[in-house]
Amino acid sequence: MGKTGRNLKLSLLALGLAHLVGFLAYKSSELSGINGLLNADGRPVGDDFINLWTVARMELSGQAGKIYSIADFEAYQATLVGGAELGLRLWAYPPHSLLLVWPFGLIGYYPALAIWSALGLILLFIGARRFGFNRLETAVLLTSPATVLNLYYGQSGSLVTGLVLLALSARTSRDAIPTIAATVLTIKPQGGFLLPLLWGVERRWWMILWTAFLTVLFLGSSIAIFGIETWRTYLGDTLPKLSELERNGTGPFMAMIPSVFMAMRIVTGQSDIAIAAHAVFAIAIGIAFVWRLWRVSDPERRAALLLLATVLITPYIHNYDLALLLCGALLVARRPWVAGSGPFKAELPIIFAWMIPQLVLFLNMAGVPISPLLILPLLFLA
Repeated sequence: MGKTGRNLKLSLLALGLAHLVGFLAYKSSELSGINGLLNADGRPVGDDFINLWTVARMELSGQAGKIYSIADFEAYQATLVGGAELGLRLWAYPPHSLLLVWPFGLIGYYPALAIWSALGLILLFIGARRFGFNRLETAVLLTSPATVLNLYYGQSGSLVTGLVLLALSARTSRDAIPTIAATVLTIKPQGGFLLPLLWGVERRWWMILWTAFLTVLFLGSSIAIFGIETWRTYLGDTLPKLSELERNGTGPFMAMIPSVFMAMRIVTGQSDIAIAAHAVFAIAIGIAFVWRLWRVSDPERRAALLLLATVLITPYIHNYDLALLLCGALLVARRPWVAGSGPFKAELPIIFAWMIPQLVLFLNMAGVPISPLLILPLLFLA
């Protein structure tokens, strides 16, 4: 690692620790006003984690068949918070996710939240180290704004990033860990949808076949245990509602999405225009990704291309998922010609990658949703 690259990463680590302290200080009033499972402002502690815990409790109480009925889900969740109104909440993950989340219902809310948070950090750490990030780079990831926001929102971003890194860490064509990681990623496929292209270019047919087999087994097990009706309700009730929310819903989530789709929704107010604009942009990025994937032989550069293209192509990625972006930026920073090219040519885009999880909030709320334009240079640097 060159001196410039090391100094950049040390600076990001220091900024990450300072951001964590400042974030905790800013949110301390919420912690002091906790009532049961709710913050002083009426939102759940751990935010979206309450959805996971609700699902786990419903499974253990024999109500798995009602999870994807939004009305039944909200009614059951209300019993957990003393009837408080939490707004629209649903379980967005497909039914084979139910095979993994039920153990969290065996314990109380706060121990379960602590274990969930630790699990995300541990998997991110393991994925980063197995992939090949050194200790300093891993520390930057673990203290980044994306990771802090993921903890605050009780979300799966760190876990997904760890799984993607494990899927990219193949040491032989028959390495089982990437295959298992890719199979689990089918629960949140927007994190790993480009993996088949990468493995195809690398001629890792064995990994593709085993992932397909395990995925069929995974989905089949969910049908055998929870019934086909669970999938019907998911596809007929939850997915349409989720799609409607993303297309036409309003609220704080609009400030959290750094995609062309959301940028165009904010600028034009028209979801159809936003979808069309994002489709054109995503196709262009996809073509560039495939073209460079064929021409680049360095596995590290291919991984950077995949990570950055994933962030740019996915229309619904949130700021708590952007550890993926930072991983791509850290790989870009490793390139000798990047590390030695000066701050405005190399370091500034990488700093933006670190900042965007928080920066997108201010840009989108200010009506200046330019986050995709800040991310795009990293793809070209890769």
